[in-house]
Amino acid sequence: MAFKTIETSLRRSSRTHASKIAHDASSSAVSGTQRNPASRKRSKAGSKTHGVPTSHANDPAAPWYTFYTRGDKFYDHYMSEEWGKEKASDRLLFEKLCLEGAQAGLSWRTILYKREAYRRTFRNFHVEDVASMTEKDAEDIIAAGTPEEADGRVVKHPGKIRSVIHNAKIVKDMHEEMGEGSFGSFLWSFVDHRPILNRWKNVGDIPSQSDESRNMSKALKKKGFKFVGPTTCYAFMQSCGFVIDHPSGTPQWIEAEAFLKKRKGGYQKK
Repeated sequence: MAFKTIETSLRRSSRTHASKIAHDASSSAVSGTQRNPASRKRSKAGSKTHGVPTSHANDPAAPWYTFYTRGDKFYDHYMSEEWGKEKASDRLLFEKLCLEGAQAGLSWRTILYKREAYRRTFRNFHVEDVASMTEKDAEDIIAAGTPEEADGRVVKHPGKIRSVIHNAKIVKDMHEEMGEGSFGSFLWSFVDHRPILNRWKNVGDIPSQSDESRNMSKALKKKGFKFVGPTTCYAFMQSCGFVIDHPSGTPQWIEAEAFLKKRKGGYQKK
């Protein structure tokens, strides 16, 4: 989570995808344009205790990310079961990179609740299928009416919608030149194919970018990818297990460390 940072909030404060997730918590957006929910004014009921909302300070068992998810069960499940878990297949990585790009300027919660709509719209992010989509397809998506449930449609941002199709064509070219799996191998090369286990003491220490995310962003842009800035890339790296940004010492961090110690190929400590 923390992550494009998980909360746009954290982003803005130059913190991570943890930031991204924090995004959500802030009503605007996970990307870095959102306000850090931790910085918003609170009533007595919402005041902090040692940096933790009082609603969670009395529950030591509550995961650290509940500061951002604010009791949203769907969001909690994402953080618990998906965020920070290693992903390697080209399809999954392509989907996540597209969703992180869609989240720019918005909250991750917004995109998470629309994820199924994105999957339906962009053919479950199968690269070959998305690459075959045309400008007419993009125009139809942009022009589609708003359903009764807001989560039933993708965000109507023409540039972001077209970028998914555009980026798929580039990944397809990579497949044709270097074979299936080449996209994932390319992305993982920025961490030497070994996840980075960070040791942030506090959520506020988590950055919104890193040298690795800046290098990834630069290389993707050189290939022609769109909506792949260094903050988006860092959020992507957090969510896909390239970097582990659970605060050090939390149960989630301890679990991640135990997994990495058994990982074939090893990992990096920072």
